[in-house]
Amino acid sequence: MTASDSPTITQFTDPMCTWCWGAEPIRRRLQTAYGDRLTHRFVLGGLIEDFETFYDAANDISDPEDVGPHWLAAAERHGMPVDTEIFEVDPAQSTYPASVAVAAARQQGWEAGHRYLRRVREAYATEVRNVNRPAIQREIAADLGLDIGAFRAAIDDGTAREAFEEDLARTREARIGSFPTYRLTGPEGTRTLAGFRSFEELADTLETVAPSLERTSPPAVEQFVREYGPVATQEVATVCALSHGKATQTLKSLADRDTLVREQRGTGVFWRVPAESTG
Repeated sequence: MTASDSPTITQFTDPMCTWCWGAEPIRRRLQTAYGDRLTHRFVLGGLIEDFETFYDAANDISDPEDVGPHWLAAAERHGMPVDTEIFEVDPAQSTYPASVAVAAARQQGWEAGHRYLRRVREAYATEVRNVNRPAIQREIAADLGLDIGAFRAAIDDGTAREAFEEDLARTREARIGSFPTYRLTGPEGTRTLAGFRSFEELADTLETVAPSLERTSPPAVEQFVREYGPVATQEVATVCALSHGKATQTLKSLADRDTLVREQRGTGVFWRVPAESTG
């Protein structure tokens, strides 16, 4: 089955949206549960063009400094780490420059786009790095092994901005009102689910539009961290189908044996294999 005829889940998203960051564990469980039988796509929806003219009435947000409390409240629900120091030292005034950078990475293929989007989310949410800064955008691209010349050219010649504008048009045409929103497509039709959704909600809907789609068993904790790390505790719990407490216990046990390394970031913890184990 090719990507063109396989069931597809498309996320309308923004690289700085905390609920999209909170959906990373669910996205990764979908990846591990369905593998290459499910195609993943994303559309960049443009959360904030400019804080000078932005107001989120539902959350009473009109300035970057208002976002920190919203992040903390959201993190209590979605479980992913956040570090609100970014809003004290170097807050983004728009989510558009980071979105253009993601569009530039996506021109090197969907895999590159997904990996870059993940790292941009992680850097802004947990590493106190303003991913609108061109130097940081290029650093992330280099760390991921992207073609830096092509990445810079896509931004400089306007093709990345054009691709982002096409995504904005798709978002408007689809009348998307919240991020994330999911469009799930299969042989039995298309369904749309708006807002933060659990793995079970998305999986059940996928299996409705694609009845032949079958889930595989969750991976072992060490296997998942080795393949995807660094990963947050919540990601391990979600992907490996464990309680948060059991996931923490297992991760600590692996760290005690020097199999994994623990890294505190903001409100939570990330886990990865030691550097000498990745070479």
